Amino acid sequence: MRNTGALASDVRRRIEAQLADDVPWNRVLNSICTEPHPLAVEMASRAAHTNLGDVRIFRGTKRIEREVVRLLLELLGNPGGSGSLVSGGTEANLIAMLVARETARARGRLTERPEVVVSSTVHFSFTKVFHLLGLTPVVVPVDDDLRMPAKETARRIGEHTVAVVATAGSSEFGVVDAVDEIGPVVAGRGVHLHVDAATGGFIIPFARELGHDLPQFDFTVEGVDSITIDPHKYGLANVPAGAVLFRGAEDAGRFSVDSFFVDTPVHHTLLGTRPGAAAVSVYAVLEHLGRDGFRDITRTNFEVTRYLVDSLRAAGYELFAEPQLNIVVVRLPHAARISQLLESRGWIVSTSKRFGETLRLVVTRHVTRETVDEFLPALQQACQDVTAEAAVS
Repeated sequence: MRNTGALASDVRRRIEAQLADDVPWNRVLNSICTEPHPLAVEMASRAAHTNLGDVRIFRGTKRIEREVVRLLLELLGNPGGSGSLVSGGTEANLIAMLVARETARARGRLTERPEVVVSSTVHFSFTKVFHLLGLTPVVVPVDDDLRMPAKETARRIGEHTVAVVATAGSSEFGVVDAVDEIGPVVAGRGVHLHVDAATGGFIIPFARELGHDLPQFDFTVEGVDSITIDPHKYGLANVPAGAVLFRGAEDAGRFSVDSFFVDTPVHHTLLGTRPGAAAVSVYAVLEHLGRDGFRDITRTNFEVTRYLVDSLRAAGYELFAEPQLNIVVVRLPHAARISQLLESRGWIVSTSKRFGETLRLVVTRHVTRETVDEFLPALQQACQDVTAEAAVS
């Protein structure tokens, strides 16, 4: 730290110079986040000083958080449930598994080696979660459609099982597990069913309204006990803004930590200091767009996804799987090298470490038909260059 502070103009200039090196959104094809809605940015800035860890001071901000939780529960078919805003999907999944473990303990079902049944494509955040909580994953291979099969899931539930995790929109493929089939086979087994809808939570409800054939995944499904949903992804809110929601009105309280001080509420999240700006940002978008607005955005995202798929196929590329949501995965030899070349030319895409040579492309609000038209020639050129490199070597 400097002894003498710099001029504000100099600080601004340095920061702007660094920010200028960030990749512009219209060249990003790997992120399930996007540029937040302008109203979200405006209102988050207005609430930048607020802290949901000190609700004696930030009373109005706390009321906004409670209203956001209610709106999210309503969206997912359970207005009488409970939940909290958190930093994102990782914290939400961790809290859900904490609650699952403590519920098993309260029911006298917690053994010395608690297990959680997951699919082979479960999000990598659960690797962190299981390490921290001492839980053992029992992995169910996905079927030919890359989904977690309900019958095999039921077969893996045993005396040590405290939870089952289904995924409503895998981060690699956008695949939606058949939660409407998994829920009934888990219900009545004394096992917590958690749905990780960090990716699909703000897509599936509106896509179903538009007639897309997607499984139901929310609290209207028998057996679903908790859901992760991330407003800072397809919900167009500022980062960080996630949520963990529970079926029961008191379920969120199964994880609680008291403070040292009188009149300071019990914490139901891992973070003590939490940005109230996140709650304000989410509230602004939910209220401003409403269901109609999100449905319109979802319609556009699916239209662009279809345009991308058709353009790829017309150019001779083969898909790894038929996309259910807005994630398109292409079979591509030398995918990692092609990704490197694209990045060197200003385009950001993803390649999978686990599923062979594939290129992953994500359609969010900033990806338009024009983006696709600009990207395809860049992809074709990168493929040609890699082929030439291979010929020389």
